[in-house]
Amino acid sequence: MKTGKKNNVNVIFNNFLNTYLRTFNASFPIVKSKGFTKSNPWITTGIRISCITKCKLYVTYRNSMDPNYKAYYKKYCKILSSVIRAAKKMHFDSLIQKSTNKVKTTWNIVKSITNNKTITNKTNTRDFNNNQKTANAFNLYFSSVAEKLIKNSLKKNCSNHNDPLTYLRQNFKQPSSAIRLKNTTTHEINKIIHSMKLKDSHGYDEISTRILKMSAPYILSPLTYIFNKILSTGVFPDRLKFSEVKPLYKKGNTSDFSNYRPISLLTSFSKVIEKIIHKRLYHYLDQQKVFVNEQYGFRQKTSTETAAFSLLNTILLSLDK
Repeated sequence: MKTGKKNNVNVIFNNFLNTYLRTFNASFPIVKSKGFTKSNPWITTGIRISCITKCKLYVTYRNSMDPNYKAYYKKYCKILSSVIRAAKKMHFDSLIQKSTNKVKTTWNIVKSITNNKTITNKTNTRDFNNNQKTANAFNLYFSSVAEKLIKNSLKKNCSNHNDPLTYLRQNFKQPSSAIRLKNTTTHEINKIIHSMKLKDSHGYDEISTRILKMSAPYILSPLTYIFNKILSTGVFPDRLKFSEVKPLYKKGNTSDFSNYRPISLLTSFSKVIEKIIHKRLYHYLDQQKVFVNEQYGFRQKTSTETAAFSLLNTILLSLDK
């Protein structure tokens, strides 16, 4: 490999990712699985046998002219229904009692019972059958939203605060020291990976955080080398800039684009380097006192509670004076 390619962040990361994906695909090949019906957890062996018996009784009752069979079948169905209701109740009660977040568990049970059905107004007959056409239409709508918001904001506010650099120069007369992003370590990367939520969702590379955590001990050294190259050169690999954007339905007419919001599925590797850079930028901005004291959102050791306490304290001090 030439000297230029040795220091090229894109080439280094591409080689790493290609090797990783080749190993991943070889270890987990795509296979066709036979379809199966997932059994409800509240169905016991007794209920399953009773349902089979019920079907047999139905066939007997239909093929017989004896009214006693019909009466017996209806009575059997009534008893079985009450047993199933009791089994469901016991199962759901057990889930709620064992849960640490009982409200969320209760809502999940309600959604599972109602199949999360929503009433939609299908007045618009927009064609959603063509996948490529639909994707292009969503892309055009989502990409235009930000431009419209910026234009509306500029119309409402014509002050110099529209330009962030002008605002910073006006409020911070003294020049700030140059920012230097210090190198990361295998310990820091390992800590970040294990702090990530265990999910099966993934970006275009199909590597979820679950897979990343499992393979972390074997890739910490190359990741440390690559991430330090990113920090020292300021070059972010191109393959970490891609994301899968999926529209998430909110409510209302399913044919209206404004009733969807975009969800970006990022790659797991980009999330790790993002946390590393965020940690260094936050430390620098906090050290240079760029954050104002009144900013409570997205800061460590601050929350809506501290904001409410500060407001209440200011009001009480003013009343005392």
